[in-house]
Amino acid sequence: MLDESKETLNQEETANEVKEEVSKDVNVLLPDGEEIKKPEEGEEEYDVTIENARLVFEKKYKNGRRNSYIAMAVVLALGIGSVVCIGLNGMVWKIIGWSLVATAVVGMLVYYIATRNILPNATKAYIAIVNENMNKRNFSDPRYTDVTTDKNEKLELADPISDHIYKDPNNIASRNVINGKFMGRTFKVGDLGLYSGAGKSRRSLFVGKYVSYQNDLHFENRYILTIKGTSAVDLPDDVDDLKVVFEEGDLKIYGPEGSKPEKDLGKDFIKKIKSISVEKHLLNLNVVVWSGHSSAYGSYDDVIMTLPFEKEFDKEPNEQYANNLLDIMEAFALLIKTEK
Repeated sequence: MLDESKETLNQEETANEVKEEVSKDVNVLLPDGEEIKKPEEGEEEYDVTIENARLVFEKKYKNGRRNSYIAMAVVLALGIGSVVCIGLNGMVWKIIGWSLVATAVVGMLVYYIATRNILPNATKAYIAIVNENMNKRNFSDPRYTDVTTDKNEKLELADPISDHIYKDPNNIASRNVINGKFMGRTFKVGDLGLYSGAGKSRRSLFVGKYVSYQNDLHFENRYILTIKGTSAVDLPDDVDDLKVVFEEGDLKIYGPEGSKPEKDLGKDFIKKIKSISVEKHLLNLNVVVWSGHSSAYGSYDDVIMTLPFEKEFDKEPNEQYANNLLDIMEAFALLIKTEK
């Protein structure tokens, strides 16, 4: 039992150290402007590739940690030996003692120089493999075209501010920004965190996946469609100028007083949004539709928003996200006017 507890503590410590290291390089993806390719026939399944990469990374991390312990033990032994020798009578012992000190210092410097980039480089390589293979899966549908990613691109605070779902966001964090087309229309997808206030009054407004898409609609103001999960998280709060104009099952639609969402948005669009299951890893879904512009804010749990390290990679959460994303894209595509 004691050994099991120690192992659990070690695993938690390892995970925390890795996550701290990853946080420094959280935007590592592919080279700037790299195209996201489709999976090829006969290609290894993406979850197998990711799990193999995780095992390699885990081995490198454990080896590095073991070597660090060995180096620390050697330095400690040299330190103790130097103290003992310096404390003895006789110039020879003092020379030996100071020589041990010098050896320890030089050894520490050499070890640091030789190993300082091993973990960061391994982390970057692992993150790149994970994101590359997840993106291949997530945008594998042939209706996605011209899909690219750029590690330097960020989502702008102006976008969620102009969407008017959340009140007074003044801080934004984003990563994994992806641009492309779905059925010929431009879209943008990214991981997004929104916050308001500062210091002790700082609070989280939204953490999850952001999607934007063009539409061909023309009407005044905006609609906000909300499907709440089992717990109330990241719900829209910038709705003082709106009323609940439609409510059916888990779906609630906010719009201008007296507006008709079925007329402005279309019954098919509303039906499609309503069909999205807000369950498991998807905690809440908010969709805002303006004239010419649509955005979706999907709140996801940590399993989706963090990378796998200490546990075997499970593709089920990412499969859910990929399917949710496709459902949202299909819904937004219903807002495009097509010639008949």
